[in-house]
Amino acid sequence: MTEVDITAPAEQFFSAQTREALAEASRRLAERLQAHTDALLAMTGAEEQSALYEQNAALEELVEGWNDAVFEHTGTAPLLLEDSVDDEDDEAEQDQVISVVSRFDLRVVDLDALLDAGRAAQERHPAEVDDGGEDEPVDSAEQAIYEISREVGEAWFELPGIEMVAGARAYVVPELPFEPLDADAEDVVTELIAPNGVATHAETWA
Repeated sequence: MTEVDITAPAEQFFSAQTREALAEASRRLAERLQAHTDALLAMTGAEEQSALYEQNAALEELVEGWNDAVFEHTGTAPLLLEDSVDDEDDEAEQDQVISVVSRFDLRVVDLDALLDAGRAAQERHPAEVDDGGEDEPVDSAEQAIYEISREVGEAWFELPGIEMVAGARAYVVPELPFEPLDADAEDVVTELIAPNGVATHAETWA
């Protein structure tokens, strides 16, 4: 047992209110622990890893709540749990992160010119493909823009056959809680949003 010094008067503890809170926290923890065990036993290893993380996170939250309830009732903490908030604060102090979020709406005014430029860019910088694979044919505006961007970066203002409708870019200093961009997400589009934080600069084009 991890003993915690009791600096407040003893009558602060062992009250009817803390006793009721501890009983409720213990009941919820017992139910969650059984549900957690049942879920783990039912797993075969073929599930998405996120399912396991969700189960673990749900249990962790209740364990922390139960540990707090014991402390509120007795002044002692049975479990020495890591303070995840402090860990996040330490990481935030050590690493400076800037999120740059942009969007450009483009109108195709000369598809043939755009396709020609995209095919030429693909020939100069072919994409890495699996053994036996081939580059995607440049037969659409989006494929052509993709190939040109792979070669020269963000060329929104110089794309052949393209007219800029509107564009915007924001520079954001993230704040906690900060969810980093998941480059491996199945739906990358949902990741293209500004994170929680302060926008320091913004640019727009029209």
